[in-house]
Amino acid sequence: MKRFLPILLAAALIPLSANAQQPAPENDPELACLSSMFEYIKGARIFDDVRHLSDSVLFQGRLTGTAGMKRAVDFVGKRYSDIGLEKMPGMSGYSQDYPTECTEVTGPCGLSINGRSCTWAAEWYAGGTSANGIAEAEIVFAGFGVSAPELGYDDYAGIDVRGKIVMIEGETPNTSRNDDTLRIWYPYTLHQYKVANAVAHGAIGMLYRWVPGPNNGYDPGFVYAYITDSLADTIFEGSGREYQATLRGLRSEKRPASFATGKKARISMTTTHRTDVKGHNLIGVVRGSDPELRDEYVILSAHLDHLGMIPFHIAGANDNNSSTACMLAVAEAMAKSPVKPKRSVIFLSLDGEEAGLNGSLYLTENPVVPAEKVKFILNLEQVGIGRGFSVGYKYDSPEIIEFVKQANEKYIHRPLRFYPNRYVTRPRTDGAVFMKHGYPTVDFYSVGGESYYHEPRDSWEIQDPSILEDAAQTLFWSLIFAANID
Repeated sequence: MKRFLPILLAAALIPLSANAQQPAPENDPELACLSSMFEYIKGARIFDDVRHLSDSVLFQGRLTGTAGMKRAVDFVGKRYSDIGLEKMPGMSGYSQDYPTECTEVTGPCGLSINGRSCTWAAEWYAGGTSANGIAEAEIVFAGFGVSAPELGYDDYAGIDVRGKIVMIEGETPNTSRNDDTLRIWYPYTLHQYKVANAVAHGAIGMLYRWVPGPNNGYDPGFVYAYITDSLADTIFEGSGREYQATLRGLRSEKRPASFATGKKARISMTTTHRTDVKGHNLIGVVRGSDPELRDEYVILSAHLDHLGMIPFHIAGANDNNSSTACMLAVAEAMAKSPVKPKRSVIFLSLDGEEAGLNGSLYLTENPVVPAEKVKFILNLEQVGIGRGFSVGYKYDSPEIIEFVKQANEKYIHRPLRFYPNRYVTRPRTDGAVFMKHGYPTVDFYSVGGESYYHEPRDSWEIQDPSILEDAAQTLFWSLIFAANID
């Protein structure tokens, strides 16, 4: 049905006769919004922005605190200005700066097992917050790297890892989705905790079986790399154990199964750690048209940052250039529409999501508008691949999905699914941070296609202009419906 909308719109704008004119767009709010949507929200233009932000030379993976990320921030800030977004009252520019730190991979890195050089991406990635240096030692499997005496669980019990390299799995042995249980285990899920606990037990390095990211915490004497499932299997070869079966046993029995693998690793990292850098949340606004409601807000947010060079480039085209590009298209359509929604609409480009949700956490602690004035947040994650959309929401606030549902049913007609999020105890998106802090929020994704998370195949070439266009148009109308509700 959606493909007929341009035809219907064009027909509506053509006079039927000299005496029976159709209303001009500026006199018909819906027609005005449709006209602006079709002029500025175009899949090809959105795709071009995704491609540009994925440039390896200019943006170098957009790691928070680096020159590449600053260039991405400047690009989005200039677009805010060109589009005509207003600055928030009390802000001199678009940027809400906050202090942070970063570890940048600045030279060659490598990993070998028993003298065999491992293959980047297929077997390993550079540690996003690794210290600079070399760790060469025996590998000791240390389960989830958790020491929780109050829970009767300690992966380090009965093993000596002093001067060794520990191999650790992400998360914990807990499989319960109960909020109270999740809350108990929560501190032990944090990547920063796993590094600190390994250091406390005397380890000099870590092989972390998890997706790469810059959020592990930094210790100046601790070198680590991420490893894939295939390399984990290789390390277990000859031990009489199988990696995945061992993990299943840990989860079912909650009894550690740590052991010396008999393998030796050499981890080499070239990094620079800085504590004097800044993150940049970009905030622009389209002011509402209703004098009584314009000081209330709906928000469209998307994180701009990614992983940096680890040590090679990962574009993060779907995660999350697709969302940034869609947000810019929506902002332009709304800013240039002759009809503005009743409430004000904030466009929020967040920094530091990959580094630990730092930008959204800083914003919730340093809000630019009172929390009670925020009526709706639509947070974007990975919207460039697939056939439909998925909307996550806090389980006790199902009414929040109605704006997205209405937009899709009226204009877009893509498959749309909803899932209640009960597990905001452990936020993994900026949207979940906002949910946890009490904001009415949905997380919006595209689904139904093969996407690639934190790996080189997340490239601009596989982004789909048609789903990008439909995502942006769905967002455009979702914001309008939310901003205009009585």
